[in-house]
Order: sequence, then C-alpha cells, then structure tokens
Amino acid sequence: MTLSPPVRVVALVAALVLTGLAAVVLLLGRGVLGGEPATAPSPAATAARTTPHVTAHAGTKPGVRSAAPKSVTRPARARPPSGFPTRIDHALRYRRVVVVSVSIPGAAVDAIVRREARTAARSSRAGFVAVSALNERAVSSLVAKAGVIPEPAVLIVRRPGTVEATFSVTDAETISQAVAQARR
Repeated sequence: MTLSPPVRVVALVAALVLTGLAAVVLLLGRGVLGGEPATAPSPAATAARTTPHVTAHAGTKPGVRSAAPKSVTRPARARPPSGFPTRIDHALRYRRVVVVSVSIPGAAVDAIVRREARTAARSSRAGFVAVSALNERAVSSLVAKAGVIPEPAVLIVRRPGTVEATFSVTDAETISQAVAQARR
C-alpha cells in the first residue's frame, strides 16, 4: 500500500503534534514547565520557608533581635458571614452595595431584567451577582434574609448584609436610584 504525498504530510504533522503534546504532558507532570511538583516538600523544608528568620544586626546589643521583616504576611481578619450565598458575600467584600438578580436561565423576561440589573450596577458602580432561581441553596438563603422574593427579582444589598430594596420587573434607572439611596 502506498500513500500519496499529501497524506504523508498530514501523517507527519499529526505525529509531530502528538509527540509535542506527549512532551508537554511529561514536562508538566514533572513540574519543569511551572506546574506543581510531583512530590510534596518535606515538612522541614516547608517550615524553613515559612518561618521568618530574625537576626541581630551589627551595632545592636547581643541578645537583642530586630523586628520581623516586612514581607511576612499577617493573617487575614475573619469577616462574619452575612448569611447570603458565598458569591454575594464575596461581592460585598469589594463593593459597599451589590445588585443581585434572581432569574430562571432561558426565560425571556428574566433575561431582560438581568440585563437591566447588570446595566444599572455598572452605571452606578455597584457590584453585580446573578443567581439562578434553580439553585435551591442560594434561593433559600436569600429568602431567609429578604423574605418573599418575586420571580424575577432584583435585590439591592448593602454591606454588612442588609437588603435595602426588592424589585420584580423593573428598569435600569429605577435600580440605579435604589443603589444611590442604599449608599446614603
């Protein structure tokens, strides 16, 4: 059986591509290309890397140590959870007011309300979180915090986790006004 020249070229290119992919997978597995190393570092090596070294400088009294270097990170302050889903909690960390849109994916009216809410959040520089009404865990925590929620719903949430306003079908201008009111 003989192969025509175009088929030979395609077979050669395919072989080269497969060889290249195999080499990348092999190198990533070994950690050569910046991936994680295949073996975990020993506990002693980890402790040596994370423990700040404190040394005495010339000109100081013996036995007196200098302060820890500034590159040592302090542990993050724990924030109390607001009772909202994690995506809303995350948005509240970075924005004082968050617009939350609760809608059913694929519903035409819900898509319009979600788009209006996103537009209002952008124009008023508030956070935006879209929540699917099919996500029972997220919706149940929203109902626990806000009470009865219409479908589709737009909620205006202010830090530290209070619901300022709840809308059903509305436009971007009304939502922007509610965000401005929540900031006051």
